[in-house]
Amino acid sequence: MQLGTAKLTITPQTPVRLCGYATRTTVYEQVKEDIFLRVQLHRHEEEALLFIYADLLWWGSDFVAQIRPKISEAYQINEDRIFFVASHNHSGPPTSNRFTPSLETYDPVYAQFLQERVLEGVGLALKDLEPVEAHRYDGSVALNVFRRLIVDGEIQMRPNYQVKADQRLTIVAFHRPDGSLKGTMIHYPCHANLSNENVVQPDYPGVALRMLDDTYQGSVSIFLQGCTADLRPNSVLGQRFVPAGYERVLQFAGDFFEACKVLLTQEGAVIRPHLRVKRQLVELPLEGVLSQEELEERARTGQGVEQEWAQAVIASQNRPSEQLELSMIDYGDRLRFYTFNAEVSQYYAAFARDLDPDAVCIAYTNGMIGYISTAEQIEEGGYEPKGSALYFALAGTYKPEIERLIHEAMRTTVTE
Repeated sequence: MQLGTAKLTITPQTPVRLCGYATRTTVYEQVKEDIFLRVQLHRHEEEALLFIYADLLWWGSDFVAQIRPKISEAYQINEDRIFFVASHNHSGPPTSNRFTPSLETYDPVYAQFLQERVLEGVGLALKDLEPVEAHRYDGSVALNVFRRLIVDGEIQMRPNYQVKADQRLTIVAFHRPDGSLKGTMIHYPCHANLSNENVVQPDYPGVALRMLDDTYQGSVSIFLQGCTADLRPNSVLGQRFVPAGYERVLQFAGDFFEACKVLLTQEGAVIRPHLRVKRQLVELPLEGVLSQEELEERARTGQGVEQEWAQAVIASQNRPSEQLELSMIDYGDRLRFYTFNAEVSQYYAAFARDLDPDAVCIAYTNGMIGYISTAEQIEEGGYEPKGSALYFALAGTYKPEIERLIHEAMRTTVTE
């Protein structure tokens, strides 16, 4: 097989408001470390896969819908084989115009700059193709913690060590015929929200990727964020999560990088490539959807994020459901990727592994439709299934039946 890579800076050229924290209301104050776009083009015989990674919170569904056809036309790559993946970095700029301004303040100038960088990066990766052999490495690293805890009968976002966190670390490494490393794909499920400082930096995934680049000269790696809707970095004081500054981000990233480096010294399993893709679109129903009249009233009289929410829902035509894009990438023997355009509970990754022991689940891929929780988590409530809906401008909250619908779609993907 062949792999082509590219790496371009995407640090905003002019200050913008960063995503991920409604408490940050002004443009960023400083750049502590550049953020990057990283492209990997995988080819085997007549099949191709394109992974476009960035040190971003996510890729907006609207952004992806605009740019995928342009890439397909320019480089003759089928849209179903183009995968935009993000680290879920809470210290990066915006990509979507679909959400409430409290969550994400869209900047059209930056979006245009980002589109140009994407198209440039794909072209560079196409010119960089060279033969490689793929290997899979499986390990673990204890850096995350389950983040939902029942306190006085209500779900709060606190560390919960009684629930086991998914701590699987998976690396797919690509070696040239001379044995040198061309690049890696690093998969781990852990929010990239260590810092809430109003500064640009790539959080632990992007810093670790930079360390890999520096250690393995001539390589370009990407990070594949896992199903981490209910998982968070183990940055805790007492019984609460505490934000970290950039220096602690570097320390956390260093620990993660060391775990990756050690795993790469182990014996990996050779992957014989297939590069086949199956894609499904699953309608996920919402409950609590208001009438048009009620929405318009709230848009006129509501305050703060509630008014923003009503205006955004009207603009998106008050959809009673959201569309999950679920793809299965049959990469090769002993490796299948399952991708979701959402923030996904760790339990869906566990379900995928029950169906397919070689499954690796990637969230934040090809758009964002909010948190996908389990039926039990939806019934429990809390930020992920309930409180987040205002910020994501969902017309309602997801019904518990989405778990069944997603499970059925995953079973179909595996068995067909």
